[in-house]
Amino acid sequence: MDILLYNPLSRNGKKESFIQNIVEELEETGNQVKKINLLDINDIPTFLDTIESHDRLILVGGDGTLNRLANKIYHLEYPNPLYMYQAGTGNDFIRSLKTKEKIVLVKPYLKDLPQVKYEDQSQYFLNGSGAGLDGYIGHLVNHSKFKKNKINYFRHAFEGFIKFKPLKAKIELNDQVIEENKVWFASVMHAPYFGGGMKIAPKASRHERSLSVVMVKKIPKWLLIFIFPTIYLGWHVIFRRYVSIYRTDHVKITFEKGTYLQIDGDVVYPIDTFEAHI
Repeated sequence: MDILLYNPLSRNGKKESFIQNIVEELEETGNQVKKINLLDINDIPTFLDTIESHDRLILVGGDGTLNRLANKIYHLEYPNPLYMYQAGTGNDFIRSLKTKEKIVLVKPYLKDLPQVKYEDQSQYFLNGSGAGLDGYIGHLVNHSKFKKNKINYFRHAFEGFIKFKPLKAKIELNDQVIEENKVWFASVMHAPYFGGGMKIAPKASRHERSLSVVMVKKIPKWLLIFIFPTIYLGWHVIFRRYVSIYRTDHVKITFEKGTYLQIDGDVVYPIDTFEAHI
């Protein structure tokens, strides 16, 4: 049996017709399908015990939905294969796997994840976590009256350029201490993409036990606006005066004052320090 897990609070999860179309699509292949609202699962270990070992779990959603589920099941053992049906707006996780399959096996990638710590909290992340302008743009997108898509991400990115002011920051990694007075953002990546296809860390790989720290600093606002679209192709790395990339397994970043932290697109505010390690 296919167990279809969906989040009714997500954009696509709100559409009963969308979920029903997936059910019918799976039934056409001869599978029996049961759909379950994720919000109705109060105890995940108990839920996993109630399903048969040969049942196939299929999560409907994007990076945010997968992140939240991954954190809940990270330390659990279960025999069932876990798949993801691509239905989100970003899908940076699936993009990094370089597959065109609509239903993708994701269970093998939900172990040995990097962890981010902030305030008195910690959680695992799939793609990346970062603070500063990228967190602020995520805040604008998450509170937008417009639908989440690339066009409106661009819309809010330019709004962010206008309103956000770079911050003084200290980055501690690999026995180095780097201090910069005008940091636009510092992102810690486990995979190349964020923001719905922006190749912010071209050489990052979830198959390696390392993180890529991408820091954009000192750049004039007009030039940042000019090079921003090049991030989709990963070409921004040629601007070495303004873009620095470090490889590490642990990093601590401290800002002079509270700013926005995004973790796989979900935003926390305010934080002035965060750490990430793998």
